[in-house]
Amino acid sequence: MIKIIEAYLAKLFEYNKKSAQYMEDLKANPHFRNTEEMKRADSKSNAVILPELKAGEVSVCTSPDLGNQMPLVLEKWYVKVGARVKSGDLLCAIGNEAVTMECESFYNGKIIWICEYKKDLVPGDELYKIEGI
Repeated sequence: MIKIIEAYLAKLFEYNKKSAQYMEDLKANPHFRNTEEMKRADSKSNAVILPELKAGEVSVCTSPDLGNQMPLVLEKWYVKVGARVKSGDLLCAIGNEAVTMECESFYNGKIIWICEYKKDLVPGDELYKIEGI
């Protein structure tokens, strides 16, 4: 019985050593933040809060300007015209050979127009229009 307890304690303390080593490795990463640090950063956040779209009001989302990157292409739509979406819902994926990014809705509303699939995009091209409901 004592050997079983000793084996159990050895495993327990071995786990604690490994756990402590993992934590030290994480803390060595300059981008690591614990839960408390993330909460403090969120409370000090300068995030832009967009106003809600009023019923009937329309907002247009345009393709981004990535500087001297290769042209972007609309790769995939996750929604169709007439779909009701919430803020944060994924709407489409755009990209090129170097990067792919997904665009999400900034508003709650209804999609009233989307640009064509596989379209070559230049900065400022309209991706979709959303109407407040």
